[in-house]
Amino acid sequence: MIKKHLLLAVLATVGMPLFAAHAAAPDAKAGYAVYRGQCSDCHSNRAGVDRFGPTLAGVYGRMSGTAPRHRYSKAMADSHLVWNAATLDAFLKNPRADMHGTIMPYSGLASATARANVIAYLKSISPGS
Repeated sequence: MIKKHLLLAVLATVGMPLFAAHAAAPDAKAGYAVYRGQCSDCHSNRAGVDRFGPTLAGVYGRMSGTAPRHRYSKAMADSHLVWNAATLDAFLKNPRADMHGTIMPYSGLASATARANVIAYLKSISPGS
């Protein structure tokens, strides 16, 4: 049996949050509910359908500022981020923290669980991810 202090040291070394094994897995269905309540006014979830913001269909794995037919802010177009779990999490938490000049009017999603769920949903509507 592994001693508790040794297990905590191993988890800290590999960068895992404490008690990560007990955290619920991200839920795409719950992420869809967050999308509907907070994102869908500005972003479609259908490929090729833009609103104020670009479609979120296919966003996971896509480079920022590259959805066809959408006009991006200079900040978004020049950021060259690939949207993955880490970059989406940081952006959804605070869109203006690292992307000064983005025109996204959204102030951020404080809940780490909600962000993880939204990311799971975005991944589910991104072919090939």
